[in-house]
Amino acid sequence: MNLARPVSFLNKIMNQLEIKLKKTRLISKPVEITLEPTLNCNSDCIMCNRQFHRKDSIKAKGFLDWNIFWRVKPFFKFAERIVFSGFGEPLLHPEFLSMLREIKRSGNFVYFFTNGVLLTERMANGIVQAGTDLICISMGGATRETYKKIRGIDAFETVVDNIRQIRELKKKAKKKKPHLSFNIVAMTSILPELESIVNLAHELNVETIYLPNLVVQGKSMERESLWHCPDKAEIILRQSADLAKRHKIGFFTPDLDSCRFNCQDLFRKMFIAWDGTVLSCAFERFIMGNVEEKNLDSIWNSEGMIKIRKDYHEKGLAEICPNCTCWDNRPETFLSPWINAREHAKRLG
Repeated sequence: MNLARPVSFLNKIMNQLEIKLKKTRLISKPVEITLEPTLNCNSDCIMCNRQFHRKDSIKAKGFLDWNIFWRVKPFFKFAERIVFSGFGEPLLHPEFLSMLREIKRSGNFVYFFTNGVLLTERMANGIVQAGTDLICISMGGATRETYKKIRGIDAFETVVDNIRQIRELKKKAKKKKPHLSFNIVAMTSILPELESIVNLAHELNVETIYLPNLVVQGKSMERESLWHCPDKAEIILRQSADLAKRHKIGFFTPDLDSCRFNCQDLFRKMFIAWDGTVLSCAFERFIMGNVEEKNLDSIWNSEGMIKIRKDYHEKGLAEICPNCTCWDNRPETFLSPWINAREHAKRLG
């Protein structure tokens, strides 16, 4: 359990109780907050939805400013976890380290996703010294060729060298954190190199590997989906999992069995974009408001949010969030997903 402070623990318990009691106006605050530094990115990944639906991502060149940051900060103390990244590369933000240190002062479990290209010695040392808990590095294979194909840039050696540097800085500072994790979208192009990726993680002291299922954004990506070759994929995933176990690496594979989960993000999470737009979750189903127009308390319990929570209890996820890969684990959901782009989101307030 990741306890930030007693107030965050009590908030989490209150949140769980309110969900159980089917409350729609919540006394509890978000248990997890995602704060997005920017939509800018220095990768050009073939699977990213900015290639297909995110015209806003291509146009937006701004960065999270301190005015928005301070408006969000009062909620930090209630959150168990804070994700300081979004749909762009967070290390591009010119004041990333200053904001990271300010977030960490609240005592939260803090992590972010990065492609690792900008993990220079200065940046890496600042991240280590700030007490960051986890860095999730988006990898694209175990070779330069596959990495370039998937990530769209020729930076494999740079990223590997930067991870080695993080490892050495941790040793020098005698710190166990930040923990390092590989986040690798599960695709057919990755399968032949999966055991090599596990060996690379072992060499670099990467402690966990997450393989989220590919969400197919366009026809050109359908051939990359593991849902087209589940039997073959399962064999390779199982072999790689066995290797990871021998290396004592946590290995989390995509679920290739059709099933449904329960998603409670409407009650637990808040996603604040770089421009102050407040989204219901990382899948951008609903726009809840903007912190430059309303405070977070009023957005968290707006009429629109109260209604959508009521619909959750009365109508269910299939009605309010159809075809969402967050909870509906079926091949058709991943092959024909909801368009998770802000320009397609429904406004609740």
